[in-house]
Amino acid sequence: MKKIIILISLLVMTSALAYSHSLGLGLYIPLGGSIPSLYQNDNLNTTSSLSPKSAFEMGVIFQPRVNFTISAASYNYISLGLDFGWYRDTFQFQTSTKNFTHQFDSIMTGINLEWRPLIFQIGVGGGVKFPLSGAYLENNNGTKLSGGDLYSRFNNTIIPYVRLYTGINLVVLSLSFYVNFDIPYYQIRDNLASLGEGYKYTGKLASVDIGAQIGLHLDIFEFGDNGI
Repeated sequence: MKKIIILISLLVMTSALAYSHSLGLGLYIPLGGSIPSLYQNDNLNTTSSLSPKSAFEMGVIFQPRVNFTISAASYNYISLGLDFGWYRDTFQFQTSTKNFTHQFDSIMTGINLEWRPLIFQIGVGGGVKFPLSGAYLENNNGTKLSGGDLYSRFNNTIIPYVRLYTGINLVVLSLSFYVNFDIPYYQIRDNLASLGEGYKYTGKLASVDIGAQIGLHLDIFEFGDNGI
């Protein structure tokens, strides 16, 4: 499934090059807060005793993209990009006696579509994150987790996501506000309660992330009558 997603992304980008007007690169740094949720497997340990806690998240996203000119006179453009980077996801909860956190450092890949009228930008994107390492924290104690540890503690070891954002784009610099939805798919395995409070609540992790991202942009090649 991972290979299929990557191949589809590359095919879309390659096909778009034939109709594009320029090729560019972007670098984004999202900074925000996560509001988690847990979709439980059964009713043995009801999540009603769990309270979600907001936690800090961040990432670094590299984006090669192709740009299409709708109207150069009115500065109206559309771009299609391939997102690739690192992202830290944090799912933090609290019970009446303890708080615990599932944290993941992931490689992310996805597709992004952006419309830029004048100095504004509106975008939508989606893809998957592949957790490579992480940590489990309970009160003041923490345990680092390798990729092998994650596979032994979780099922469905990818995190699908959808992202919406809007903001201002000043040619080489942008500032936007985003809402990111981590779709419930990454699942805590059953029968791991001995590992900590957080593993008593088995189910699929999800979250809504809200924050701001800073972007840097550079157009490298131009195609068409005025370019190559």
